[in-house]
Amino acid sequence: MGGGMVRPNLIWQVLLALSVAISENAWGWGSTAHKFINQYAVVHLPPSLAQLTAQQQFLANHASDADNRKSVDATEAPKHYIDLESYPDYQHLPSDLTLLIAQYGWATVEEIGILPWATVWALDSLTVQLQRSDLTKAYQTAADLGHYVGDAHQPLHCTVNYNGQLTGNYGIHSRYESEMINLYQNLLSVSPDSVHYVTDPYSFTLNYILHSLTFVDSIMQADNVAKAASGWSGSGTPPQTYYAALWQRTQRLTTTLIQQATVNLASLWYTAWVNAGLVTAVASNEPTAVPETFALFQNFPNPFNPSTAIRYSVPQLAGQDPTIVGRFGDSDVRLAVYDPLGREVAVLVNERKAPGTYEVQFNGSGLSSGVYFYRISVVPLVRVDEHHTEFVQTKRLLLLR
Repeated sequence: MGGGMVRPNLIWQVLLALSVAISENAWGWGSTAHKFINQYAVVHLPPSLAQLTAQQQFLANHASDADNRKSVDATEAPKHYIDLESYPDYQHLPSDLTLLIAQYGWATVEEIGILPWATVWALDSLTVQLQRSDLTKAYQTAADLGHYVGDAHQPLHCTVNYNGQLTGNYGIHSRYESEMINLYQNLLSVSPDSVHYVTDPYSFTLNYILHSLTFVDSIMQADNVAKAASGWSGSGTPPQTYYAALWQRTQRLTTTLIQQATVNLASLWYTAWVNAGLVTAVASNEPTAVPETFALFQNFPNPFNPSTAIRYSVPQLAGQDPTIVGRFGDSDVRLAVYDPLGREVAVLVNERKAPGTYEVQFNGSGLSSGVYFYRISVVPLVRVDEHHTEFVQTKRLLLLR
């Protein structure tokens, strides 16, 4: 994502004007959002990564180092974006970059961007550095990895229309990622979540990039609405009313993407520590946290093909009946997937669970593309009062081949 500074200075403006390869697409969230993502991703880390959590300020302070290297390293800029629609079958890009280079040539691949592969390279470097106990380099690479993950969660880093130049929204890139974020940074927040081990980092990365791409049209529409609401023609300096309207229209998707960026970054950090042999991965069918509320989370990735992860929480509730001592939480849990007609197509969980946050995989290999629904029913074994009887929730997921 974004520039190494809140606003490019004159030298950078000249460089950007002269460089077709870099252009606005090499800049993502401004330094404000990058710092925020790196700083608050640590809240999701388990106690076994306390060593990294202690580096929170370092990770934040070095969140934009990757941007700063663009002025001295010609290979850096393409690592920050990918114009997905440039490839006919962009949903199934190969994990082996040499296959794309053989088909399109390095000049074309470089111009389109190599963000997903750069992310995996950074993860691999972090793993090796941890294995050899080179912590100085490891923390720097962890910060760089955060930058690439952040870039991938800025939708305008994942599209050919990266600056609205194709839809009459020219200049939206910096207005959205830097100016707006700088004005409303105090409204950004992160909800503590839990990490999971990433078995296929490339697919994981490509999936969240594809997810980001789905928000491009929404940002362009928000720009149009903000212009109309503020009376700004698109020429000159936008008024404050433009940014207020832009934030109102994009606040939800922006905060969601930043939240997802922090969780996905924490999961990749965790994966590097596991792969380096420094911590042990927690099996997905084992609880990774002890929450105090029921929750069914949105599946990720979504859209998906063919597999997606679904997380849910079984709480540990405080007993309110004075005859009940301590705390409890074991519950009967049933989680199933249904087609649009309400027919059950898969049962993912149907058993008693202790308090905790769980993750299960749903594989839709045998199903056709389309919208499906997943529904959870959680019945506590001990009911303290009328408020603690049964939790039922349904969410939608999209299988896209």
